[in-house]
Amino acid sequence: MEMRGVGAISIIALLLLGSTLAVNEAFASKDPRTISTHPPIHIKKSGSPSPVGLTPVQIGHAYGFDLLSCYGTSSCGAGQTIAIVDAFDDPNIESDLATFSAQYGLPSCTTANGCFTKATPQGLPSADASWGLEESLDVEWAHAMAPGAKIILVEAQNSFLDSLLSAVDYAALQPNVHQVSMSWVTNELSGESSLDYHFNVAGVSFTASSGDHGVGVAYPAASPYVVSVGGTTLNVDGSGNVQSETAWSGSGGGVSLYESRPSYQTGFNSNSGRGVPDVSYVADPNTGVSIYDSFGYGGWNQVGGTSVGAPQWAAITAIVNSGGGQLSSASFGTNTALYNAATGSAYSANYRDITTGSNGNCGTICNAGPNYDFVTGVGSPLTNNLIPYLQPPIPDFTITANPSSLTINSGSSGSSTITVTSINGFSGTVSLSSSAGSSLDVYSLTVGSGGTATATLTITNPSSSGTYTVTGTSGALSHSADVTVTVLTVPSAPQNLVATPGNTQVALTWSAPASNGGATITGYSVYRGTASNGEDATPIATVGTTSYTDSGLTNGQTYFYKVTAVNSVGGSSQSNEASATPVAIPSAPQNLVAFPGNAQVGLTWSAPSSNGGSAITGYDVYRGTLPGGEGATPIATVGTTSYTDSGLTNGQTYYYKVTAINSAGQSSSSNEASATPQLPALSVSVTTDKPVYSKGSASITVTVTNSTSAPISGASVTLTVTAPNGNTSQSTGTTDSNGQVIFSYHMTKPGTYTAGATATKSGYLSGSGSTTFSKG
Repeated sequence: MEMRGVGAISIIALLLLGSTLAVNEAFASKDPRTISTHPPIHIKKSGSPSPVGLTPVQIGHAYGFDLLSCYGTSSCGAGQTIAIVDAFDDPNIESDLATFSAQYGLPSCTTANGCFTKATPQGLPSADASWGLEESLDVEWAHAMAPGAKIILVEAQNSFLDSLLSAVDYAALQPNVHQVSMSWVTNELSGESSLDYHFNVAGVSFTASSGDHGVGVAYPAASPYVVSVGGTTLNVDGSGNVQSETAWSGSGGGVSLYESRPSYQTGFNSNSGRGVPDVSYVADPNTGVSIYDSFGYGGWNQVGGTSVGAPQWAAITAIVNSGGGQLSSASFGTNTALYNAATGSAYSANYRDITTGSNGNCGTICNAGPNYDFVTGVGSPLTNNLIPYLQPPIPDFTITANPSSLTINSGSSGSSTITVTSINGFSGTVSLSSSAGSSLDVYSLTVGSGGTATATLTITNPSSSGTYTVTGTSGALSHSADVTVTVLTVPSAPQNLVATPGNTQVALTWSAPASNGGATITGYSVYRGTASNGEDATPIATVGTTSYTDSGLTNGQTYFYKVTAVNSVGGSSQSNEASATPVAIPSAPQNLVAFPGNAQVGLTWSAPSSNGGSAITGYDVYRGTLPGGEGATPIATVGTTSYTDSGLTNGQTYYYKVTAINSAGQSSSSNEASATPQLPALSVSVTTDKPVYSKGSASITVTVTNSTSAPISGASVTLTVTAPNGNTSQSTGTTDSNGQVIFSYHMTKPGTYTAGATATKSGYLSGSGSTTFSKG
């Protein structure tokens, strides 16, 4: 890391620190037993019946704890004890810790389970509400962030520096105590360096609050053997996602007047005195944390101050040490490690650099900025990176499979090489095991430091696709490698086979199989027979699509079909069976004849010479009023070879054609025929009772019939008789029910007579007839 450029304290800063200097000069003559301290804690909300303030989940996410594999479990800080040193007694601390833990789902920490201890080496002190609040904060949040660590709360007899330092000495000597949290401050005093021996302890790290009144240096945070924790304003959403983090105005900080700059601050602080703080953490009571205190503050409280950070940095140290870290204040070891983590490319990974905000109006020294500053130190922790960075590499091994995926035909086998590789100097024996259905050629491998060893995994005749796992175990270390196996089988059967008949052909369509067996479908085999389930064993075709047209067939013959799918493994079972009978359209109907009638035309024709292999199902009749002008839409479809077209206009000529229909379609048109409908004509016959008369009168009978010789009654008949001399006589009459009317004609001259009759009736064309007779 490059020098941030924090120079010597300005004259303004010296003037601002003048009052502190004067006080410290006064302290120089005092015995530590008379120097008082106070806890730098601030209350934002007090006595709430429900939790207020930031929760462990939010803080855990904001500072990366939730990305640690041990987060929220008894593994975080396991094997470590965090000592909390405070003054006076909190009689409710254990029950308050239980309430806090239950609320936030933390592991229980009690005297009974050995997690919590309250020590009073100077005798049980009197209870104090303010210091009790501090103890609730320190104990509850050390447990929240390192729930696997034990906690020993050491209560000093009073808040004088001498009592607290004595409690610190006691705490540092307790079993497994490798971190001590001190959330209390006093002003710097000349000669304070003579007290630093309390913190120069091998195997123990000390964290202290930097103060809560803004610019200014406090003790014991000023000791170079102590990790001094400054404060920030932390804004997060409900999940703990950081919206912003800036310097808190109350964060204690500056340059010590009595402690020299330690070696670990070279390159960070260009002043001759020790820079404070070293690191930072949330402290602003407006963005404070949740605690439970039933002794003096009636329940749930939202609190802030640099007191928040000291116990949580002690928790960070505990997690580091539980993972093999050996942080120690002796020879500045802990701070050296923390500053090393803020160099080069590691800086941005390990810390959130706090670059805005201030703790006073003294110029540069009071302002947060890039890299190290005298308000927030090197920044706030990103524990998911910082903690592993501070832990020594653990000897371990990896296990890999090559290939990690196999494709095996059904009934076959496959193998993969399993490699165990030493990392971080691991050496030893790794025991191997594999999933059911697989086997290893060896079940243990000996690996040297930095070396590798291999085994072969064989998977024999797997019944289905799946994942096979090889697990390597050495002591507490265990790692696995997976081999994904895809078993290729024949496809399932094609689906939904449909056969559609055509002219000497059948069109087949089908759907792809529901499963391709794990391999691409390469084709489909089509089988045909002339009886149900009688398909030949040899396919008639192999195609690459889901359709096929079987041509050159015999119309009228039913054909049966099945289809199989083929992939690289083989052919599927057969599809459903489908059948069809090829057919052609019929030939044209023959010999169409049209017969006119009254307002109608009668049609007859002969069946086609060929039905196309399928029964004729009907005939379509087409009509027009011009030759070749029959419409495109039939006027009728009939099932016989005749049809009467009625409702026509007499005198209009109509033209007709007929087509035949079968299952394949419609034939071409028949010959054209035409007819003109008209009214029926009357048939008239004239007869006499004898052909020759000698005298008297002739009896003339007029008979009127229709085209079928049926008598027509009521017809009007006019009879005209022409005599031999050309004279005519005329008579009229009406036919009776027999269709007859009889006339009598008297003859006067000899010769031949002609009798002509004309008959008319509504609905008929008139008719006429005649006969001759003579007189001798």
